[in-house]
Amino acid sequence: MTRFIKTLVLFSLPFVLLLAAYIVTDPFKVVWDYDNYYPTGKSDGISLNPSHVATRNYLRRQPREHYDAFIFGNSRSMYYPIADWQKHLPSGSRCYHFDAAAESLQGIWEKVQLIDNKGDCLRSVLFVCDADLLSRLQSPHWHLCESDPALTGYSNWASFHWYNFRAFLNVRYLWALIDYRTFHTLRPYMLKNHLLSEDLFNYNPQTNECDFLPMEEQIASGGYYTPQRVSQFQGAQFPDSVSPSVLKTQHMRLLDSIANVFRKHHTQCHIIISPLYNQIRLNPSDVQALQERFGAQNVHDFSGPNPWNADYHNYFETSHYRTHVARQVLSQLP
Repeated sequence: MTRFIKTLVLFSLPFVLLLAAYIVTDPFKVVWDYDNYYPTGKSDGISLNPSHVATRNYLRRQPREHYDAFIFGNSRSMYYPIADWQKHLPSGSRCYHFDAAAESLQGIWEKVQLIDNKGDCLRSVLFVCDADLLSRLQSPHWHLCESDPALTGYSNWASFHWYNFRAFLNVRYLWALIDYRTFHTLRPYMLKNHLLSEDLFNYNPQTNECDFLPMEEQIASGGYYTPQRVSQFQGAQFPDSVSPSVLKTQHMRLLDSIANVFRKHHTQCHIIISPLYNQIRLNPSDVQALQERFGAQNVHDFSGPNPWNADYHNYFETSHYRTHVARQVLSQLP
C-alpha cells in the first residue's frame, strides 16, 4: 500500500504542479477578481472570456454604480461608444457594456435576469445582433465563450473552470505563452486558433468599454491593412443572399422572456442588426419576429449591401466593423 501511494504521488505530482501554476498565475483571470482585467494600450497576448470579465466587473461595481443602460451583443457590440449612445439617452444615464464572445440568446437572457435580480433598472438597452447571435440558443462550450457561473446560478461552475484549465494544459498554448513572455514577440503561429491575441485597445473598467484607438492609429499610419489582412476580404461577400430563418420555437421563447423583462422596466430598447461585411440580409421573417416583440420602430436593420460594406477599410476584418461605422449607425437612431 505504501508503494502504491508513493507511485500515485509521483505520477500526480506534475498535474498538481501545473494546477498550482494555473491557480497562482491565473492566466485567464478566472480564479481571482481584479479591479482592471486588461492592460491599457498594449496586448499581453492572452485572450480573456468577455462574458466572464463583463459579469465579474459588473458584480464588483454594481452596488455603487447602479447602472441603468446596457449594451448587449456579441463582440461586434464592443465597437459602440458609450459617449455617442448617451446622446440618445436621458441625462445622467449610467451605461455598461455587457458583451460576450459568440453571444447567444440564452446568454442575453441570463444577463437580463442578473441585472433584474440585482435591482438595477433596465431603463435603456442597445441590443446589437445578427444571424449568428440570433441562431445560437447557447454559447459554445469553450474557455473564451462559456458563461460566467454567476449567470447560471453556478450550475456550470465545475465545467467553467475545467474548460479554462484544459486550455491552460494545451501544449501549443503553453509553448506560445512561454515564447511570447520570453521574447515579447507575437509570431504568426501564436494567432492561429486563438492561442494568443494581438488586439490592442484601451479599457475603461467603470463601463467595461474597450476603446480601439491603438488599432485606429495603426490604420492611420498605414501599418494595419497588410496583404495578409486584405486577402481575407476577397470572396467574402454575397450581396444577393438572404440568411435562412434562424428563429425557431425555443429562440422565440427566449426573446419573449427578454421582452417581458423589458416591459416590466419600461425599457427603451433599440435593436441593431449589424451591417456585416458579408452583405447577407437577415431573413425578413426574423426581422418581423423582432419587430413583433420589441416594436417595429425599435428594430433597425442594417444587414445586406450598404455604403459601409462597399469598402473593406470600414472593417477591421470580415467579422468586425470599425468604431466610426458604429458611430454612424448610432447617429441614425431616433
